[in-house]
Parts: sequence; structure tokens; C-alpha cells
Amino acid sequence: MKMICINCPKGCELDVVVNGDDVTVTGHTCPRGEAYGRSEALHPTRMVTGLVRIAGMRKPLPVKTKTAVPKDKIEAVLFAMHQTTVQLPVKIGDVIIPDVAETGVDVVATANM
Repeated sequence: MKMICINCPKGCELDVVVNGDDVTVTGHTCPRGEAYGRSEALHPTRMVTGLVRIAGMRKPLPVKTKTAVPKDKIEAVLFAMHQTTVQLPVKIGDVIIPDVAETGVDVVATANM
């Protein structure tokens, strides 16, 4: 499979071949490209950003996952965010949803309110 590495501004075009647990990555110009290709082929992950409700307010609270979550869990993470309402005050970095969708990753606030 072909993919573009997003770990640096170069944007190397990677060619990734998966044969069971054996992954061969070519086209990278740095070790980060090889690691990205391997990770993306076997266990793709993404950061997720969203909004949660604030009790008694129209303005929502912006949030994000603290680290990347598996791509197949993104829908469950977004659903959990949609179902959440917080009470003020909230500070940047406060955990809003611990272990969201059983990923082991927390959803944290990205704004002070």
C-alpha cells in the first residue's frame, strides 16, 4: 500500500508491504517515516477532537483525546463526547472522560472555562 508520511514536512511517499506480522517500509528518508509506515499498517491511530456540553450554557467545551486512539474506536469516542455534560469550572488538561470507550485514553479539556 502507498501512503504519505505525516511525521515531518517532507511528506515522503511510503510503500508499505504487509506479510502477516512482517512489515517492509520503503521510501522513507528518516527513521520516523519507517516507524509511521509500520504503525499505520498494523495499528492505525488518530487524535480525536470534539465538543462536550456545559451544564446551563449554550457554548460547548472543546476537548481532545490525550493521545491517539485506534481508528476503529473513533465512532465510540465521538459518541461518548456527545453524551457528556460537564460542570464548570474546567481548566485546560482536566480529564473530562477517563478511559473513553475502553481505549485507556482520557479525553481532556482544551480550554479554561
